[in-house]
This record gives sequence, structure tokens and C-alpha cells, in this order.
Amino acid sequence: MRESTLALLACPACHGGLEAADGLVCKECDVVYPVEDGVVRFAADEARDSHAAASFGFEWQTFHDGGFESDTVFGRTIEEDLAQFDTVFDVRDSLAGKVIVDAGCGSGKLTAAIARRHPEATVIAVDLNPAIAEVRKAAADLPNLHVVQASVFALPFPEGSVDLLWCNGVIHHTGDTRGAFASLAKAVRPGGELFVWVYQRKLSPLVLVRDLLRPFGLHSWRHSTVYRLSRLLSLPTLAAVRVLNAVAALPGVRALVARSTHGRILTRRRHYAELALTWFDVLSPRHRDTYTSAEIKSWFTASGYDVLREYWWPVGITGRRR
Repeated sequence: MRESTLALLACPACHGGLEAADGLVCKECDVVYPVEDGVVRFAADEARDSHAAASFGFEWQTFHDGGFESDTVFGRTIEEDLAQFDTVFDVRDSLAGKVIVDAGCGSGKLTAAIARRHPEATVIAVDLNPAIAEVRKAAADLPNLHVVQASVFALPFPEGSVDLLWCNGVIHHTGDTRGAFASLAKAVRPGGELFVWVYQRKLSPLVLVRDLLRPFGLHSWRHSTVYRLSRLLSLPTLAAVRVLNAVAALPGVRALVARSTHGRILTRRRHYAELALTWFDVLSPRHRDTYTSAEIKSWFTASGYDVLREYWWPVGITGRRR
């Protein structure tokens, strides 16, 4: 790890500076953080052994092994994800010299694409799941991309040091969404921006199935069992999606769908592998909390953020730290 990058990190336990030795060592509390497979392992044992780490570790390792999608992530191409990144942060010029953090990077495909598009920026991928080593392996050619295993509750950055912090679809799985948000909010520098996307509070047939299965010990099942169930459920779901696609294409209906946010989401074309990943992402995590736009905006305001902007797909909010 470059010295310039090392200066951007801090001990998540005491916020002291770090130095390279046998791994990274905190100058203040002497905690040693190992570096394995090019990944700095900041996560504490309790976090690494959590249900969330195991669930998403299985999910993203299966993804990397070809068990879900190949060219998309949740049906979105990398170009679409990059376009969303540019939109929510209003990227118009070079990001040279910026520190960009993807907190909960998942597959890491977007993180790597950002690093590749902005080679003069420092991009840091953060995730708790053990499959994060696959992110480093797939992006070994990117010297400006750094990968760390850490919890969103104990980020390895000095307070107020990140220029752009992206957190898409993560904190609602923690069991303490508000606390996770507070941790993210403190990491951003004054004038920097934070983007958070969380599940919207709304009726969902997929969540209904999850709720029906929970009394049967869903979250104690083997992840491989949940994976097989997800693939099975994707078959009738795909048939339903095709019916919705056909209805949405009817004269007169198309215009109505185009004017409705939920209509656009509900009737977008989807494929089997994407639905399998979506089902697993719904069924497997123990926590899956939902929120309104007003709630998330109030968190931004209370944390000292203004210039709030709302992304079209709810609930996604960008704010600038005062």
C-alpha cells in the first residue's frame, strides 16, 4: 500500500494513525491489522463472524463464481451504475485528488469501474463479507483502488476525510440503520458528499414470502438451501415479469408507466439470473429494514448536511456536509 494511501486510513478502534509493519499497526494502541490477499482486514472477529458477513459472503462469492449474473448486477450494467454515480454526485469534471469510498461494495464491479474511469482519484472499496478478496483479485491492475474488510460501524478513516462516500443498499441490513448512517456521515469532510440508498417502505410480494418463511427458521437455514430456493422461486417470478412487460407495452399503458416511478421499476425487463440474485438478497439477510424519503432526509439534516438531492429510484438521497 502506498504511503499516501496509508495516510488516509486510521485505526477503527482508536482512530490513531497506522504504519506498515507485519500488516498495518496502529501507532496509538498497537493493534495489528493483517493484510491478506491484498486486503487489509480491519473487521473485528465479532463482525467477521456475523450472520451478515456469512450471508453476503456467500452471495458475492457465488456471484464471482458465476452462480448469479455475468454481465450485470441486479440487472444493471456497469455503464448504468456509473451513470447513477455521476448523477447522484453531479460529476461533471475530473475527480483527480479526490478520496472516494464505496462502503459496502458488494461485487466491487462498480468500485473498480470508478477507479478505472478516474485514475487520478483514490478509490477505497469497503465491505464486511469475506469474498471481498475477489474484488482485489479482479482489479489487481488498478493501483488507485484499495480494498479493506471493515464494518460500516467502524470505518478505518479519520473523521472528515472522505470527499465522496457512496453507500448503496447496505445499511438497512445492519439491524441499526440509523447508527450505521451516523458512522458514514462522520467520515465525510466538510464540503464532501454522501449518497445513501435504502429500501423504501412499500408492499412487496418478495418480502411477503420472506415474512411467511421466517417463522420456519429461514435465517438459520444453510445459505446453499436459500440459494436453491431462490433459483426455484425465480421461475414463476420470471413468468409474472413477462406478463407485466407485455401489459406495459400495450397502447395507452406505455405512457402511464413512463410517468410513474413504481411503474418503471415494476415493468422493467428482467432475466432469470438477476431474479435469482434478487430473491437471495431478499431472503438471506437477517435484517431488511425499510424507510421513507422524509426519514432519511431528516437524518442528513440532523448530521449537518444540506443541499439534499433525491435520486429518482427511492429511497436514494445525496447530501453535502456543511
